[in-house]
Amino acid sequence: MSRLVWAWGVLLLATSAWGQSPPLPVGGQFQVNSYTTNSQRLSALALDPAGNFVVVWGSLGSLGSDADATSVQGQRYAAGGAPLGGEFQVNTYTTSDQNYPVVAIDALGDFVVVWYSFGSSADPLTGTILGQRYAAGGSPQGGQFQINTYTTSGQFSPAVGMHGAGVFEIAWSSVGSVGVDNSMTSVQGRRYVGAAGGAQFEVNTYTTSEQTSPSLALDAGGNFVVVWQSNGAAGDSSLFSIQGRRIEADGVPGAQFQVNSYTTNDQRNPKVALNASGAFVVVWDSQGSSGSDTAGTSIQGQRYAAGGAAQGTQFQVNTDTGYNQFDPVVAIDGDGDFVVAWSTFPPGNSSIQGQRFAAGGAALGGQFQINTVAAVGQFASIAAAPSGDFVVTWNGYFSGGNDSSGSSIQGQRFRVTGDLAGKVFYDLDANGLQGPGEVGLSGVTVELRDPSQVVRRTAVTDGLGNYSLQPKEGDWYLRFVAPP
Repeated sequence: MSRLVWAWGVLLLATSAWGQSPPLPVGGQFQVNSYTTNSQRLSALALDPAGNFVVVWGSLGSLGSDADATSVQGQRYAAGGAPLGGEFQVNTYTTSDQNYPVVAIDALGDFVVVWYSFGSSADPLTGTILGQRYAAGGSPQGGQFQINTYTTSGQFSPAVGMHGAGVFEIAWSSVGSVGVDNSMTSVQGRRYVGAAGGAQFEVNTYTTSEQTSPSLALDAGGNFVVVWQSNGAAGDSSLFSIQGRRIEADGVPGAQFQVNSYTTNDQRNPKVALNASGAFVVVWDSQGSSGSDTAGTSIQGQRYAAGGAAQGTQFQVNTDTGYNQFDPVVAIDGDGDFVVAWSTFPPGNSSIQGQRFAAGGAALGGQFQINTVAAVGQFASIAAAPSGDFVVTWNGYFSGGNDSSGSSIQGQRFRVTGDLAGKVFYDLDANGLQGPGEVGLSGVTVELRDPSQVVRRTAVTDGLGNYSLQPKEGDWYLRFVAPP
């Protein structure tokens, strides 16, 4: 039962609590691609603060102009899950392979797609990194552009993050370097403000052997973190380790740091996610584990504060330890809570699994399955809204929908928030019911506070006094602040 308390001259309402449960699927599993000939694979997605999202993927063939080899396709969605327009082709250079796309979106809904191209009009003989900017409505902003300025040998495995209005950072692997790392493969980066690109720079400072598979994320201020897998490092010379570097918004880099503390065998396929305040989490797959999973490959994680200090110790994400777990992805919300998704290979069909965590590292509920249709060969991408609701996409063979010719792109929306709505009105007779003449009060700020009285959400009542909030599971307080 709720109780009313007066505090600080405003009204404070303690709400009833509800328990933890697996995330609630919103609607059913859905197919993203409308072109169904041959295979569609390696999806990526980005979600804006309003919940609208964009999915991109590599397609063998195309509804558009690219029938030469693999093309980059995209599909936009409204927050409610309805497609916005049809499937569209991203690349305009159509010779040979265009693949491994990534996408990032800003608060206005403008987005950028970056991908690997075997050749380009500017550099036709090696692998290059290309990009295309889009307005929120889906119209291209300018033309396709080449990102790498170092064109000796190949460039591959791009990653991208975006913040503000059209400011984005890109990282990728390069055979050779504009910097000092010409031993084998380095991690390179470049910043763009709209169409204007800054100078290409080298991310890694450990320059022996291979530095590959970068992942990148930005906070609201433009500070960003790049993580990658390194073949050998000062702190882990066993095999591949997970390395990272935090770079300030003004371009000043911090020191390279090692993420994994378990150093036996391989640590691969890192992904990083930052929230608006700069707190971040890194996940990766590990051949073995510092936790309970020694059966094969496990999913590991490490949390960090906004300044880059490690929070707690390396932890194991998966609780099901009977099979190989690999290729994790991670998304973080405005509260610092995060969700990890990954692929697992039990006998027969593979699946996409997930696990949510609180900002402090405690698991929220148990491990859960994301796909509802059994399929083979699934590799996930994930994005979360500031509220914590999230979307997952993946590719798989025979995974539902109308695409049975090969691998298709599938998706599922999830909700972790509840609906909390009410009305503020002049209760003239103090009976708790709105009667004749008791008008709604507009302009009242309604704060959703956690048990420590930290504000998590806010709303302002409309002209009729109505408000709506979306709390997560747990105990909450509502604080009503009347206007002057």
